[in-house]
Amino acid sequence: MPLNRAATEMDCFIFLLPFLTTVCAGFTVSKPVGRVVAVRGQPVFLDCEFTPDPTSDLSSLVVTWQRVEDSRVIHSFYYQRNQLDLQSPDYRNRTSMLVSELRKGNATLRIEPVGPRDVGGYLCTASNAKGTDAAQVWLEYGAFYTEPRLSVKTNCSTVTLLYEAEGFPKPEVGWFGEDGAVLSHHTELSVDADGAGRPVGLYYLKSSHVSQSSSLNVTFTLKNQLLDQNLFKPVSITYGGQNHVCEANTTIPIVCPAVLIVLCLLCALLFLCVIVLLIKNRRTARRRSHMLTNGTASHNNGHELLRH
Repeated sequence: MPLNRAATEMDCFIFLLPFLTTVCAGFTVSKPVGRVVAVRGQPVFLDCEFTPDPTSDLSSLVVTWQRVEDSRVIHSFYYQRNQLDLQSPDYRNRTSMLVSELRKGNATLRIEPVGPRDVGGYLCTASNAKGTDAAQVWLEYGAFYTEPRLSVKTNCSTVTLLYEAEGFPKPEVGWFGEDGAVLSHHTELSVDADGAGRPVGLYYLKSSHVSQSSSLNVTFTLKNQLLDQNLFKPVSITYGGQNHVCEANTTIPIVCPAVLIVLCLLCALLFLCVIVLLIKNRRTARRRSHMLTNGTASHNNGHELLRH
């Protein structure tokens, strides 16, 4: 066996991926350490670097991005251009890869927009005249929860606090008393899902706490660990409670301060209109009285002239 051929066979070996791949010494594909987190409303970049071949152009380069779970083709490059004919319909018009970066050994894939269905493993495979290698990237997806919206409902014996918010993924929710004690609560989570039950939208959160105390000092907490989001909402309420006299199964209406302000302004405007009308009527009456007085005087002067 010739020495050069023996050296080549020693430099290359075969191992199993989802398919057979040949790796030669000096050629590697690398990925970032840890998982990649995509944030709702922002593009995500899946990094993948390979050993470029400075002695040749891109004619021998083949780069393919696939989903690990089902081998769907996300994006591919060969024959010196992006090839999208075999791209999965779920990623059509959502991916891009810069040819100028491929010359440097950078096969970073951009995906936009990103959604819950994009969560999972991605396989980056690169091949050129120096060899072939592959690396996996794991993608997570998150959406910051909106500012929790508070509503309060009271009756003769209880007060109910309800917070609502939207985000992704499922959060950790808690209610705590003034002394840090864990309080009982009821939390509901709903999400839009596809036919396979996979989420395609945000989680809709409704969390409530019911108390029989007439004075409340509690704190609502929401944690989105994936995005390191921590929300703390202290609530202090004092109401009539057991001292309030009302019939059974009735509720105490809570009037919004803005509504009170509007009602006060309307009352003031109505009062002002009445004052204006009164002033106007008085002026009209005075004018008529003055005209009548002047008319009588003129009539009397006329009779005096006729006598003379």
